[in-house]
Amino acid sequence: MKQLFKYKELIFELTLRDLKLQHRKPYFGFLWMLIIPFCTAIIYKVLFSDFFHATSGGHPFFIHLITALLPWNYFASAIQRASRSIQDSRNIVGRISFPKYLLPVSAVLVNLVNFLPTLLIMELFLVAFKVKLTMLIIFLPLVILIHSCMIMGLAFLVASLQVIYRDTEYVIQVMLMALFFLTPGVYTLEELATKCSPTFMKIYLLNPLVGITNLYRIAFIGDYFSVLPKEADFFNTLINPALWSVAVLFIGYGVFKKYESRFMDHLNF
Repeated sequence: MKQLFKYKELIFELTLRDLKLQHRKPYFGFLWMLIIPFCTAIIYKVLFSDFFHATSGGHPFFIHLITALLPWNYFASAIQRASRSIQDSRNIVGRISFPKYLLPVSAVLVNLVNFLPTLLIMELFLVAFKVKLTMLIIFLPLVILIHSCMIMGLAFLVASLQVIYRDTEYVIQVMLMALFFLTPGVYTLEELATKCSPTFMKIYLLNPLVGITNLYRIAFIGDYFSVLPKEADFFNTLINPALWSVAVLFIGYGVFKKYESRFMDHLNF
């Protein structure tokens, strides 16, 4: 944290650079950060709700989707961008002396900057669909912190592995696809609990993204507690994701520091 504060101006410049590069060429620029997830939600709504009649726990299906898809989009985009953060900055890695972990940090911060405005738009949808907000919304910063710590740890991990093992980005694509369907985005935990064995549910709930998705929905949907199955208790909803986030952050940083000295050997190829 001391180094992050020390290099705060460099972090700001790296983040600003990435934001400008990301939004400079597309005609709609930043608006794509809003268009893509909401269009995805509409497609899933039509497919799963209108055609397959999927349930959403008594809440509007579109709200059920966007409260999961927006955090998921932040997670997936940050991981994918961070995976190439060192490799794509090879021109400055070897010429400028600075902590290399600032590159995946800036990649995550870019996506965090893109993510926060979408939450404001989501609140407008909540009002439009007459979804009741409660005082639980004050815990949203804590949810974002837990989520971001996990993303940061994974960013350190994939950024370093991508430099050493160039197949990493393809493994990430497969893993993200699997994780998306192992997270309650288009289906409900209540529905899953009625169709699966208790043993499967215990294993399933170990996935920290399940708890993080629940936390976002609890913060935004006032009575979401009422549709959560008993298996999604306090431990699986809050403690488990928090522990995973801290563990992943330290493991990811440790792996990054282990491989950092080998970056230039591999970036020169």
